Amino acid sequence: MERIIGINDVRPKLTSLIESLAGGAGPVIITVNSEPKSVLLNYDEYCRLRRTEKDCKRLALKLALEKIRSNAGELNVTDKDVLEEVQVLRNSKRGNSNEGNTGH
Repeated sequence: MERIIGINDVRPKLTSLIESLAGGAGPVIITVNSEPKSVLLNYDEYCRLRRTEKDCKRLALKLALEKIRSNAGELNVTDKDVLEEVQVLRNSKRGNSNEGNTGH
């Protein structure tokens, strides 16, 4: 279970709070002027949250690509069309004035 502690109370107890996190205690919400400002949590939990975030981003990208492929198929967009558009975008980001020229 999470605990809510003011910053002034955290300072003298920091070592014991960290030890309690290592022992399996829930996160500590740190407040400043009664407003939540930060969270102190176990390192393993932090790593798990980071992995979950990366997994969610990968899944979102995978779903977006599936949708793009589905829409491209319905519109008869070929791989060549996609590659040409990617090249145009890359050239425009580089400030290349040869937009639309794919070198073919």
